[in-house]
Amino acid sequence: SSVLSSQEISSVQNSTQLFNGITVKARSAAREVIATYSVDDIFIELIIQLPSNYPLGCITVESGKRVGVAVQQWRNWMLQLSTYLTHQNGSIMEGLSLWKNNVDK
Repeated sequence: SSVLSSQEISSVQNSTQLFNGITVKARSAAREVIATYSVDDIFIELIIQLPSNYPLGCITVESGKRVGVAVQQWRNWMLQLSTYLTHQNGSIMEGLSLWKNNVDK
């Protein structure tokens, strides 16, 4: 599990995929990825945490700051992202791409 979570975090750190307006930080010691999306005066922060028994345990998707987003809309985005990461075996970078597309809409 520790090797797989390290590989997933390092794939985020070494990713060449760039998102317009999103800053992605990966912290391997905490097994988490923090994505901050900013458009004009709106700042949205997303925290993705890998469990200690990854990939057997569920990935936790939490919200940090979410200014300018309705609660129901935010819950829908979190549900879509956590479902994608947990049940569809998607990578974190692909999940962030999906999340960004939803936010842009």
